[in-house]
Amino acid sequence: SQVVLPDIVVNEHYQDESFKKWLEENFTGASCKYKDYADLWSEVIQHIATHDCYSEKALTNDKSWTHEKIADGWLIAIAKKDNLVIVTSETKNISLNKNQPSQSPKVPDIANDLGIRCINMNTFFQEIGLKI
Repeated sequence: SQVVLPDIVVNEHYQDESFKKWLEENFTGASCKYKDYADLWSEVIQHIATHDCYSEKALTNDKSWTHEKIADGWLIAIAKKDNLVIVTSETKNISLNKNQPSQSPKVPDIANDLGIRCINMNTFFQEIGLKI
């Protein structure tokens, strides 16, 4: 299995310089250009727009996935198109329901809706055989 790191993750505004430097010096996996996945990104956004469990604010607030520089929707599009597994520390919204629509989609929820496997770091480390 190969680790793929989309450029949008590295470029996200809140990533610190030490992270970028570490990647430059140590990361040997593959990378991909997020804009190559615009067709599927729009499908991810459309899924949120038509989902009963998300409010309009899910598309309009400051951290909305509709903003090009927010990585979440792109990660899902990339995983969907290239049949990849998403590794994230984000957890599902266990309270997600249409009676109280959420304004904050979570990667594991949308990934699950679209048939994409989503795992946490511990599972990832187990699956690649990393032992400490």
